[in-house]
Amino acid sequence: MRFANPLLSAPVLAAMLCLSLLAVAPRAAAAGPAIGSIPPPALGKDASGKQVSLTAMRGKVVVVAFWMSSCGYCLREVPALDNLQKQLATSGLQAVAVNTGDGKKDYGEMLRQMRGYSLVLAHDLGGTVVEDWGVRMYPNLWVLDPEGRVVAHHEGYAEDALPGILAEIRRIVAAHQPVPAS
Repeated sequence: MRFANPLLSAPVLAAMLCLSLLAVAPRAAAAGPAIGSIPPPALGKDASGKQVSLTAMRGKVVVVAFWMSSCGYCLREVPALDNLQKQLATSGLQAVAVNTGDGKKDYGEMLRQMRGYSLVLAHDLGGTVVEDWGVRMYPNLWVLDPEGRVVAHHEGYAEDALPGILAEIRRIVAAHQPVPAS
């Protein structure tokens, strides 16, 4: 078979096709969990190197926020989530801040600055968690019900959206409180 353009030979076309398929495959896999679905349980490792898993948090409303030190807004969001965690821990909230994109040294420095935080801090050093969750932009926050299903997802929002997101989390926690027996 002859091609009009010698640069478009059969091997070159085959290579281009393979590269285009590789480029499409990650985008399809990066869609992330849908509302109503159960996301992957692994969230990275805590400061002691222990795996952080959603499975251990079943029965609670879980907020998973992905952040990196280069995201200035994320650096303001994580303390706000820690404050919410302190307020609603006894009501069944568990907030998890998953750091990604930072190496061990930078993450270690961030941990020192977050000493005393009560939310769970996890590190996704290899980027597999963000890939599994389909995180494409920051900030990126997910809310899961006590059964572990996604009930809300916010990504790429502006700083002025945070009060509304925190109010939404409060409503979700309130909606999952046990009804007192009468």
